[in-house]
Amino acid sequence: MFAEERRQQILDILRRAGKVTVDDLSARFGVSAPTIRADLTVLEKHGLLRRTHGGALPVESTLYEPPYTIREMRNLAEKRAIARLAATLVQDEETVLLDAGTTTFEIALQLKQRRGLKVVTNSLSIALELMERKDMEIVLLGGSVHPARRALLGELVSHALEVLYVDHAFLSFNGVDAHAGYTSVDFEAAAVKRKMIQHARQVVVVADHAKLGQVAFTQVAPASTAHVLIVDDGASPDLVRAFEELGVRVLVAPVT
Repeated sequence: MFAEERRQQILDILRRAGKVTVDDLSARFGVSAPTIRADLTVLEKHGLLRRTHGGALPVESTLYEPPYTIREMRNLAEKRAIARLAATLVQDEETVLLDAGTTTFEIALQLKQRRGLKVVTNSLSIALELMERKDMEIVLLGGSVHPARRALLGELVSHALEVLYVDHAFLSFNGVDAHAGYTSVDFEAAAVKRKMIQHARQVVVVADHAKLGQVAFTQVAPASTAHVLIVDDGASPDLVRAFEELGVRVLVAPVT
């Protein structure tokens, strides 16, 4: 197992259990205690946990969002499974809006198989990935650059969206909860996402199992707003059922 994979699993365990110890992690992963301490030190430097004597505690709050470089490695297999399923909703010659995010980036990779798409995005990573496709037109929404998100946000993005309408909008959120709805860590991102929802024929929310049941600082929209929610097969059946009871079509992507 690579160190990055082990550290991601440590974060998953910490999120579920509320605390971790060096001894338990060392036994679980079959590595030395110094190796685990080094892992915890790296994760603490990235602001992902708080070291304690003999272990660590979580530091995440409703305002916390990990750096992009950390998020793009989290639950990568799950995100790719979700992306494969999401891409099946798109046909050739359609218009697609891709929100800035690590899961939507994986969707962009899958959409390379489609022809004649017009792709609208506020993601620098997605625009760079797709811009050389001769059979696609890429519309990059202008705004203020947020390097930590590799995204463009702000009023200029919202104004640009006023005159655009797309067949499908794929959006990701910091929190996806049947009661609290779709939530974000800040108002600026929330405003852009809200506008995206208003200008799409079909709204598709993509969220790996770690996002379900989570609540961030500000609500973007109620849970029933999405037409489709795509999750991976690690999602809790109870959480999935809660969305279905609100009339949301939930698609579960098998992780292979």
